[in-house]
Amino acid sequence: MPRNPQSRQRLKRLSPRRQKKQRVGAYTQLGFALEAALHAVPPAAEDAFLDAWLSAVDEQGVSFGGSFDAGSPSLLSGMVFPVSNKPVDEEMRETLIAWLTQRPEVARVAAGELADVWHSE
Repeated sequence: MPRNPQSRQRLKRLSPRRQKKQRVGAYTQLGFALEAALHAVPPAAEDAFLDAWLSAVDEQGVSFGGSFDAGSPSLLSGMVFPVSNKPVDEEMRETLIAWLTQRPEVARVAAGELADVWHSE
């Protein structure tokens, strides 16, 4: 059975310094998985969409790591996660999902719930 890195008993044993190094307790970093399917659009429109998406993510002060599969349909999939002291929260998640759903190129969006980016399964 895998150990729970966030268990109260374990956190009690760890000093704040160790919690920070292991990214647990108050130092947990949240993010969410994301998948967006695009309508059939020309490659130039796909490039413009990707540039706009990455700019929208940068404006929030976070990062997106994933892949873009140009095909039929084109598929953007990956994870939004923090890169600085700015945490990913529910409001930011909803803002980025809304940005995607408002784009005419996007056919559908599926986003996961906020999860620990270091210790989730």
